[in-house]
Amino acid sequence: EGFIDVLPELTDAEREQLAKDVKPIRLALVKLRALAFKIINSSTILLPAWKRLLREHKIVERLIPRDVKTRWNSTFDMIAFGLKYC
Repeated sequence: EGFIDVLPELTDAEREQLAKDVKPIRLALVKLRALAFKIINSSTILLPAWKRLLREHKIVERLIPRDVKTRWNSTFDMIAFGLKYC
């Protein structure tokens, strides 16, 4: 029904494998978060360049949704945007 934490049940080898498997996803999230922050907070260089790129590729102009800890769906929104736009 709800979330079940299986980490305590994993062996050390399984935990290491899980960490190894998840590392590329974590790195992609870190890069996407950094890109969103830089574009939103750069009104003079990156924001105009981002908008120009979207216009050149005939994509609707939108900003990358920020990942906010207090909004449960913000990580999903950021990932969905990244898959579509980046």
